[in-house]
Formats: sequence, C-alpha cells, structure tokens
Amino acid sequence: MKGRNAKSHNSGQALIVASLVISVMLLSTAYYVYDTEVNITTSQTAADLSFLTTKSSIVNTLTSALANVTNGGDTGILRTDLDELSSTIENDSYDGILDLQFTPLNSSLYQNGIYISWGSNGTGISSAFVSFLINFSGPYDNSYSEYEANVTTAIAIESTITGNGPEKDVNVTCTMLNEEDSALASDITIYYQNETSGPWTTVLPSDNLISIDYGNGTYFMSFTVSAQNTLQVSAQAHDLRNILVIANTTSVEV
Repeated sequence: MKGRNAKSHNSGQALIVASLVISVMLLSTAYYVYDTEVNITTSQTAADLSFLTTKSSIVNTLTSALANVTNGGDTGILRTDLDELSSTIENDSYDGILDLQFTPLNSSLYQNGIYISWGSNGTGISSAFVSFLINFSGPYDNSYSEYEANVTTAIAIESTITGNGPEKDVNVTCTMLNEEDSALASDITIYYQNETSGPWTTVLPSDNLISIDYGNGTYFMSFTVSAQNTLQVSAQAHDLRNILVIANTTSVEV
C-alpha cells in the first residue's frame, strides 16, 4: 500500500511539475508575442508620429518662407529655412533617428522652389514647391517616405466698366484660392491705371467704394472714378497666411 501510495504521489507531483512547465512555456510565449507586438506598435507609432510631425513642419516652413518672399524678402530664405528645419529635426527626432533631405523644384516655372506670377492676364500666383526624402530608423523598425510639399496662393480678378461720361463705374470680382481650394483674404487693395504707362492710383472710400465679402473666397468691389473707356485694374491681396498675391487685368467696357 505504501509503495503504491508513494508511486501515486510521485506521479501526481510529476503531473503538477509538467503542468507548471507547460504553463510557464505558454506564459513565456504569450509574453514574447505581447512584447513583440508592443515593440512593433511603439516603433510604428514613433515612425508615424515623426512623419506627421515632419510633414506639418515642412508645410509650415514653406508657408513662412513664401510669405517672407512675397512681401519683399530674399528668395534664398526658403533654402535657409529648410536647412535649419532639417538640422533641428535630425537633432530632435522622436524615439529614433530621422534623416530629412529636400530638393526645391527647378523647372520652367519654379526657381529654387519659388514661383511668382503677377501678370496682366487676370491671374496672380505665389507658390513654393519642394520634394522631400524622409528616412526613419527606430529601435525595432525602419521606414522610408517620399513626399512633395506645395503651398500656393492664387487670385483671379475680372472687371467691367460702364458710363458714357468722364465718370465711370467700375466693378471688380476677386476669387482667392489656397492649393486650389477656396480661401479667405485678410485684405484686398484695388488700384487702377488710366494709361498703360501711367501711375497706379489706390481706390479709396471717397471713390464711392463698395466692398462685399461673400464668405467663400469671392469678393466684389465697385467704385466710381474719372477714367477712359479702357482701364487697367490691379488687386493686391494677402491670404490668412500673410502670403501676398497680385493680379492685373483690363476692365472690359459693357
């Protein structure tokens, strides 16, 4: 009886030990899977956060540089600002090493990433365009992204002129866009020119100026001036990002 009990007791202990070993193995496996998933998730989150933060910083840098250039600054400010951004990001990247490389667009339109067209065809464009390479190296994963950033402010104007005498009624419609979407202006100033080579005159409230903001990026202005049948009209406007854009057109007699 004693031998049988000892044997039974030993067998029970063996089963308990075996169960513990299996449990420990299962727990270890589960912990490894959980730890791996957490590490991968953490790494992916770090890469995504770094990319989103970098993308936002890039757009802000382009916006600031374009506002500077259009308001009289040096076009070289874009590269200077991007160099500073790249250095800052590489030194302060989140949970990993981030390498940022940029290439300002050079084409038939863009020079060193900047394109400004303030002509007499009724459309004005102020734009910045840069391509980026973003390499992120984290403790558990690496990521690579190519990205193109574009900031563009545009305005289109149309104008008509009426009146048989020396006093003419002039109507001007302006439409502002940011990246091809309707945008609001912080200010719009209208000028007119009686002669092609004559001075530009600012339209003042005393010119019976009426201004209507439709709230969707479209603005209507009317005023009365002493003018010829043909009148040159110019709209100079800042968007809410302080980017200046100018468009000129010939007022059409109706």
